Amino acid sequence: MPERVGRMISLEVGVADAAAGRKIASQMMGESSPQPGSVHTVADGSQLTYLRAFEVPERADSTNPAIWVNFSITYDSNAEADALVGWLLDALEQHGSPVTLRVDTSPVAVELDAMTELIRRKIRTSV
Repeated sequence: MPERVGRMISLEVGVADAAAGRKIASQMMGESSPQPGSVHTVADGSQLTYLRAFEVPERADSTNPAIWVNFSITYDSNAEADALVGWLLDALEQHGSPVTLRVDTSPVAVELDAMTELIRRKIRTSV
């Protein structure tokens, strides 16, 4: 059976405003002003790529994020969900402000068990 290529997890981090969007992009990428396409190696040799940040059209419901910051994580068959989630939780907790997280468009709580299960399921189904 041929090996599948393009193993990737899409991450979207929702934040309150543009300043918070710049801060989360900087923290996740480990550089002060990441540009779209910037790559950062994370746990297990997996790579995080900063894709973009975009503003959501204003809504009456102010509890929704105003800015979404998009990343992708590419990984190989040796990737471990626990290592990826540990790194991701650490990066999100450093932000210090509330965030909303979507993994492959699925909303997920920013907590160890929920994130680990979702990412573990994604890794298993892509191998």
